[in-house]
Amino acid sequence: MRRITGLVLVGLGAFLVGAAILSRVYVLDQVRITPIDQFAQTVAPGTGTYFDPPTLSEKRSDLVARRRLKGDVAASNETTGVWDVSVVVQTTDGALVRATIDRVAFDRKSGESVHCCGEAVDAEPTPHEGMSYKFPFSTEKKTYQFWDVNSRRAFPAQYVSEEKIQGLTTYKFVQEIPTLELQKQEVSGSLVGESTPSFQAPVMYSNKRTAWVEPTTGIIVKGMEQARTTLQNSAGEDKVTVLQADLTFNEDTQKAQAKLARDGITKINLVKWVVPIVGVVLGLAFVVVGLLLRRSRPGQHTVGEHADIVLPAEEPEQLPPPRRA
Repeated sequence: MRRITGLVLVGLGAFLVGAAILSRVYVLDQVRITPIDQFAQTVAPGTGTYFDPPTLSEKRSDLVARRRLKGDVAASNETTGVWDVSVVVQTTDGALVRATIDRVAFDRKSGESVHCCGEAVDAEPTPHEGMSYKFPFSTEKKTYQFWDVNSRRAFPAQYVSEEKIQGLTTYKFVQEIPTLELQKQEVSGSLVGESTPSFQAPVMYSNKRTAWVEPTTGIIVKGMEQARTTLQNSAGEDKVTVLQADLTFNEDTQKAQAKLARDGITKINLVKWVVPIVGVVLGLAFVVVGLLLRRSRPGQHTVGEHADIVLPAEEPEQLPPPRRA
């Protein structure tokens, strides 16, 4: 019976050790993959100046940018994820300032853009580059190419420092987008100081984007943008501010993003450390006990067993020989 029990324990121990190794080698790789049913909303309030078309004038106001990110499950697969992301910038009283819709496809493991699945910006087919809306799992202290939907290009996001945000250690990245021309827009000449009735005004754009990234999951816990869009005249002078805004994730958004990061960290650490360590320790213990049981012979006693002790029988007391009369 001991030999059978020992064989079972050895088999169970080997299984646990194998499962621990598999968890670290294979399952961990499956955990560090972006879900296809991702859904997130961020709110970034701030202040800024925007151009008001009805009055043909610039206005200063409190602004808020609301971003809604939703995974397209039907279009995604085992290796590729697809997100539809809308960003709406409004004044605090609800007046629309700017809106964009971005459809991006990406590698679910590396986070790099993938050219497929109807990727587009504002319904116009647009090839994406670099990372979009999230950094990779196991983010490193280096420079990444990060997507900018306004210019429809990727620019370097450079690692700057470590900072604590919402109790988490984050990597701070800064992306500087130099002033560049997005397009030309036909406007009234007088709007930009030109003598002609109409003028093809260059639309100029620049931005400084800062992201505080939780490195294990790649989730952006806090984000900030300092964006500027202007109309220039023929002399290259900024004549109209289309939008200039400083926007930062509010406290509730930061807490929600931090919770997503913590949940991801827990899952990753469970598969990376807890399951392998417990599996190996228990597995080796079962193997050792099993081998000891298999090697024990009938009549041998293992630790914890009590053998019956049989004492030798006492010899009968010998009486002295009888005396003769």
